[in-house]
Amino acid sequence: MNSPPGNAKHWKRPAVVAVQAILAVAVLTFIFHDRERRREVEEAVRHASIAWMATGVLCYAVVEFLGSLRWRLLLRVQGFRLSWWRSMSIFLIGLFFLTFTPGLIGGDAARVLYVILEDPGRKADVVLTVAMDRLIGLISLILLAALVVACRYQWLAMTPATSWLEYVTLLILACSIGILVLSLLVARLPWLAMLEKYPALSAKLREIGGTLRAFRRHWPRMIEALANTVAAHFFYFLTFYCAARALGAFSGPDGAGWKGFWDIFCIMPIVNTLTALPISLAGIGIRESLFQVLLKDLCGIPGGVGAAIGSLGFVMRAVWGLPGGWLLLRYRASERRSRRRN
Repeated sequence: MNSPPGNAKHWKRPAVVAVQAILAVAVLTFIFHDRERRREVEEAVRHASIAWMATGVLCYAVVEFLGSLRWRLLLRVQGFRLSWWRSMSIFLIGLFFLTFTPGLIGGDAARVLYVILEDPGRKADVVLTVAMDRLIGLISLILLAALVVACRYQWLAMTPATSWLEYVTLLILACSIGILVLSLLVARLPWLAMLEKYPALSAKLREIGGTLRAFRRHWPRMIEALANTVAAHFFYFLTFYCAARALGAFSGPDGAGWKGFWDIFCIMPIVNTLTALPISLAGIGIRESLFQVLLKDLCGIPGGVGAAIGSLGFVMRAVWGLPGGWLLLRYRASERRSRRRN
């Protein structure tokens, strides 16, 4: 007897998570199994700078502060009138799920759920808000990647490995641009009706196009949100720069000032794009391997130290997921919601 379709769907998610976890562990094992790499990491950790680590944690706090402002801005565009503290709490709860639960969708689903608790019956509007938040993040990453490629294309293509990573990143971002443009055109060009042969693709394109059109009339607010996201990316890149300086990278007699920041800034669009792919849990393992290759080939930093920089940067980010867990335990629906429920 064939299993019901629902059972297959029920097991699909855990299977994907299990594969992602196995891949993350396998990649980390491969990176750190070498004794020389472990020695490099131990040496870097032994002389790690607490001041740079603390600076990195503070830089990532700015990332999430800007993210909460952008989140509240998008909610207000859709007509949600949550207080700053309420919207910040929901945003941090989403960050907790994003950081400590499998898959990117966990944080988005949590934000949708808690906004609906505040204002029941508006699921479609809050889903649009989350989708627009993601799309703005993608557009800002495309802009930063274009800037980096325009300025340092030859530097990024210095070795066959880094050149391959650069081309793969550009291909992914180019496909993303194509999907955004196609999503805007799918409802206007008759010949695109052929996409109806592919229901899943057609539905996704219409969903993206609907999100973009829903926010189009608020374009000044969208430009503000885009500028906010670019600034957040800057502080996110700065977080990993602090991780690099904490572990002794870019140090030495001429290591003062901002030495190495432009290098970190240029490789981060590649790292962000490839770790966003649903290959491993939260990009663990993939992030470390990318830093290992890019920093070693482009900056001469030992492979073990490069991998450790990726891990330390992720830990600095994870620190700010913890307040979301505390808020999750203390969260209560608003008074307005409670009165409605009574």
